[in-house]
Amino acid sequence: MSERFFTAIFLLICSACAGLAAPGMGSMKVTGEAETSFRLRLEKATGRAVVIFDYEGGALDLSKFRDIAIPIQNGTVSELDVHVHALSDRKVQWLRSTSGRFFVRPGESLEMTALMARHALPADHPYVKRLGNLYAFPWGHQRHWRAIDPSAILQIRIQIDWSDAAPGQIIAIGSPRGAGDFRTDPAALATLEMPLLDLFGQLRIGDWPGKVHDAGELRADAAIDADLVSTVTTPREGRSRYGGMTGGPDLRATGFFRVEKLDGKWWFVDPDGNLFWSLGVNCVGSATETKVTGREEIFPQEHRSAPSVSHYWDNLKVKSGEQNWRARQVDLTLARMFDWGLNTVGAWSISEMAETGRVPYTLIVHTDMQPLGRIKKIADPFSEAFQNSLDRIMPELAAKHAGTPWLLGVFVDNELDWPGGHELVSEILRCSADTPARVALVAFLQNRHGNLEGLNEAWNTSFKDVADIRPSPGPLGEKTFATDLDDFLAIFADRYFTVCRKAMKKYFPGHLYLGCRFHQFNPFITAAASRHCDVLSANIYQHSLEEFRMKTDQDRPWLISEFHFGTPDHGVWGVGLTWAANARNQADLYEAYISDALRQPNFVGAHWFAWTSQTVTGRSDGENFGIGLVTLVDRPLPTLTAAVREVSAKMYDYRLGTPVRRIGGGESSPSPR
Repeated sequence: MSERFFTAIFLLICSACAGLAAPGMGSMKVTGEAETSFRLRLEKATGRAVVIFDYEGGALDLSKFRDIAIPIQNGTVSELDVHVHALSDRKVQWLRSTSGRFFVRPGESLEMTALMARHALPADHPYVKRLGNLYAFPWGHQRHWRAIDPSAILQIRIQIDWSDAAPGQIIAIGSPRGAGDFRTDPAALATLEMPLLDLFGQLRIGDWPGKVHDAGELRADAAIDADLVSTVTTPREGRSRYGGMTGGPDLRATGFFRVEKLDGKWWFVDPDGNLFWSLGVNCVGSATETKVTGREEIFPQEHRSAPSVSHYWDNLKVKSGEQNWRARQVDLTLARMFDWGLNTVGAWSISEMAETGRVPYTLIVHTDMQPLGRIKKIADPFSEAFQNSLDRIMPELAAKHAGTPWLLGVFVDNELDWPGGHELVSEILRCSADTPARVALVAFLQNRHGNLEGLNEAWNTSFKDVADIRPSPGPLGEKTFATDLDDFLAIFADRYFTVCRKAMKKYFPGHLYLGCRFHQFNPFITAAASRHCDVLSANIYQHSLEEFRMKTDQDRPWLISEFHFGTPDHGVWGVGLTWAANARNQADLYEAYISDALRQPNFVGAHWFAWTSQTVTGRSDGENFGIGLVTLVDRPLPTLTAAVREVSAKMYDYRLGTPVRRIGGGESSPSPR
């Protein structure tokens, strides 16, 4: 056995102090493969400790496993808030890492497990060829753009927060190790029994709480659901008809949703003048299709003649009958939302939810894209095509929605490619001479530098014609080049949001412009957005919001337009873009994430993605995640929805107060600010 070294470094923060089981303080070097336990002795009742395992003498190889596992024993009377972060590349730490967040109850021993997502399997891999280009396969492989190298883990960082503990109490941490089955051996395919799926879209083999075994169970569910529909018809007591807070500040009522900053915290204000915090969910009632063609053996005989199948809607038809299933499902969904305390229907939901006049909702406008070089998901705001797409799409939506008070606001676009640095403007320079964005950029450069000669002098270049201009400055012109590209990027972004804002004012006067649902946070772009959007929306797939920041020029409210924590414990293989270890961890994470957002003064809401878990055989892009509030057979996840109910019941008092513990956490730890 080769010798492996790591150093365990204990950082003491917030007046917390740690004591080791072995003599000495600071760092400890351990050789070989022996299991080692480290003991932290608390000297303060509230604080934070950070334990870092640095693998100096050779990277930690966990390539045979799905997860990183770290045992922890909480010998305190405080619930511990534990963040785990592992990396395999110090230069690009976010992209080559994994993370997890765990809440360890007082006196509890727990094995914390963080998924190690991998790069995608090649298109010719037998798993892909037989099962499809899925995000997750049955033997522990899940792809993600954030992919750690499990064979070369360089560091594992464990951050522990506690509050109201007793000095002298002990937290014990074991050495990280591998856990969970992981295989990419093609021989594993021989173990699959075909068809994989039953008539309901569930895996045939295996069982789990909530699995449906025959159609009679679905029809029995419908009878139970009818009781909920008849008894839960409005938001809970203490809530306005929109789901806002009654009995709070008496604010100006405008008949539409608006935003206001009150005592240093941003809020939505509902049309009747009540404080409103948007606790929502995306894709309400929606169903995605999964491809059958080319994978017929996976599906039961009854589904093999169709090119694709929509399991969720098919199951609703069995449950409620072919004739009235959709209307019945809208009524049930409303009752569930009221019962759980959800007050917003998010993007990509079925149109019937917006038509009820009983729950606030959002709209999303998808404009036409005009790719700029290698950047495909982008709009050219200088083009007529972009303006024309807004003028084509928005009037039709406005005719149905501009007059209703139930419209929370409108998103324009989703997750556009706003790369950092100079990538976008460099690609514009590589476009053809007649590309509207390039025409605008050349005009900007000529206006700034006078003529081509002035540009060549500033960039230390020798372009013969404006058509020759490319992102290739000489060494003496790099600083000016960078400044020019930064300044034009700001102009580009300002133009995009200006055009969208004008369209909103024209077609949706009085309604909120909710931005473009950022997933990349280029400071030039977010700053421009803050000058034109009423609310800045962002899809934030992280375990915690403690370190989230967004550069703005104007103080604006922020809306989390997507987030989730997925689990594979109800018959799917994938865990999502952000993962939970199990159902309990998922519920804890939901409560903690919303608590994080409620404490942050700019956040005015958060929308879970999505209402329904995805099929095990994947949607069109291969996503097959266990991320729903309900499963494909329309059964709610009890642990998760109980957490939603807990959060919604307390969120207004929590937002108005000065809390440190998470909702639902009892003696949980604060997130030090």
